[in-house]
Amino acid sequence: MATPGGLFDGSHAAWKFLLWRFAQSTFKVAPVESFFNEFYYPGLLADIFAGKNPQAKADILKKDRRQPQISLGTVELYAPADKVARRTVRLKVEVVEAGPGDEYAKGSGARDLRLFRNGLLVRTWQGDVLGGRSKETIETEVPIVAGENKFTAYAFNQDNVKSTDSQMSVTGADTLRRTGTAYLLVAGVGNYANPQYNLNYSVADARAIGDQLKNQQEVLGRYSPIEVIPLLNEDATKANILLALRLLAGTAPGPLPKNAPAVLSKIRPAQPEDAVVFYFSGHGTAEEDRFYLIPHDIGYQGSRSKLGKEGLATILSHSISDLELEEALKPVDADQLLLIIDACNSGQALKAEEERRGPMNTKGLAQLAYEKGMYVLTASQSDEVAFESAGLKHSYLAYALVEEGIKSGAADGDSNGQVFLKEWFDYATERVPRIGKEKTRAGKQLEEVDPDEQRVQRPRVFNMREGGAERFVIAKLLGVGL
Repeated sequence: MATPGGLFDGSHAAWKFLLWRFAQSTFKVAPVESFFNEFYYPGLLADIFAGKNPQAKADILKKDRRQPQISLGTVELYAPADKVARRTVRLKVEVVEAGPGDEYAKGSGARDLRLFRNGLLVRTWQGDVLGGRSKETIETEVPIVAGENKFTAYAFNQDNVKSTDSQMSVTGADTLRRTGTAYLLVAGVGNYANPQYNLNYSVADARAIGDQLKNQQEVLGRYSPIEVIPLLNEDATKANILLALRLLAGTAPGPLPKNAPAVLSKIRPAQPEDAVVFYFSGHGTAEEDRFYLIPHDIGYQGSRSKLGKEGLATILSHSISDLELEEALKPVDADQLLLIIDACNSGQALKAEEERRGPMNTKGLAQLAYEKGMYVLTASQSDEVAFESAGLKHSYLAYALVEEGIKSGAADGDSNGQVFLKEWFDYATERVPRIGKEKTRAGKQLEEVDPDEQRVQRPRVFNMREGGAERFVIAKLLGVGL
C-alpha cells in the first residue's frame, strides 16, 4: 500500500520487491525500504478508509537518494568451508560515501551504521561515521554461535536514506553449541499509584503469560534454565522495568539498588543463544509518532476526569517511551527477542481534543521492531471495556494467546503439534477482533454503548526479521504426534 506522496505500509518481505521510480526514468529508481525512516506509515490503508488524508512530512522528490556503499568482511581470512571455533570473530565494515555529482556538490555522507547477526541488531555506530572523510573502515568484535552466523550491515546518508545491505556469513563450530537461557520478563499493572487508573486483570494476564511460556519451554527443552521475572503492581515502576532490560543488555551500572525487587538478581546479560520475552499489561498511549507504556508510578495524582495538558505531560514524563525502550533493548544480544504490548489506551482520559492513534499503529513501535530486528505484537484497545472482560477474566489478547492459542491448541494452524511464534501471533491478530465482537453482541447494554467504544482494534504484528518466527517454537501440544 502506497500513496503518491511516498507513504507506504506492508510487510518487510514485500518491500524488497518494490522500487520507486523518479522522473519517469527507468534508470532513476530506489528501493522503497530506503525511505523507511520518514515514509513508513503503519495503518495507512485503515486511515485512508476512515476518511483521513495522510501526508508525508517531507517531499520524497527532494530527498538525496545517493546511497553510501557498505562492505562487510572478516579481519582474519576464512574459507567458505571453515568452521570457526572461537566464540568471537573480528569483523571489518568498510563505508564509502557516494561522491559529488549532478546537482550535489558534496558527497552523500554516511551515518547511523548498523550491524546485525542472524537478523538481530548487535552493534550500532550513531551519527557521522566518516568524520569528514569519504571512506572509513571500522572493526568490531562480535560473538558467534554454532552453525550459520549471517551478518548484515547498512547505514544512512545525510538525508536519512538507507543504503543497500551488505551481507556475509561465518560458520561456527559445533564446539560453540550451548543451551540458552529463556528470560520471561512479565510486567502487569493492576494497581496504579493513582487508583483511578486501576485495571482488573493485568496482573493475572502477566502471570498467565509467564507461567504458560515457562511450562511450554520446559516441555520443549530448548532452554535451560527458564527464568520468569515478574514485575507486578508496585514493582512495575519505570525504574525497575528499565533496570531489568538493562540487566539483560549488560548495561546496568554496578550492583542492584537496595530497593530493587529481589527477582532481578536472576538476570544475567543475554547471550546469543538466549531468548528474551518482554510482556507488558497495563495502560499505554501515543503522542504523535511516539508511544508510551504507563507504569505503576504514573506521576499524576489528580482526578482522571479532569486530566488536562499539564497532567498528561506529567504522565508521559513518568512513562516509558519507545525511544527509552529502544535505548534499553538495543544492546540485548539474544537469539530471540519478543515484545508483547497488551495495553489499554486509557480511554478518553488520555486523549486531548484531537483523536489519538493507539500505540499499536505508532511509527515509533514499527521503528523499534525495524531497528532492533525483533518481533512485536501489540493490542491497544480503545477503552477499558474492550480491554478487559469479567467473563474471560483476562484481556482479549491474553485470552487468545494463552487460553485458546496454547491451552486449546487453536494457534496450531498446520496441526503438526507445535505452535510456532508466527502461528501464535497470527492467531491473536485474527482472533482478538472476533472475541470483541462476540462480547459486544452478547452484552445486555449494547444500545447504551457509544459505537466508537464497541470497536476493538485488531492487534498488529511488527516482524522485521526474516525466518526466525517460523523456527521459534512457542508450545508443544501434548498428545499430538510430530
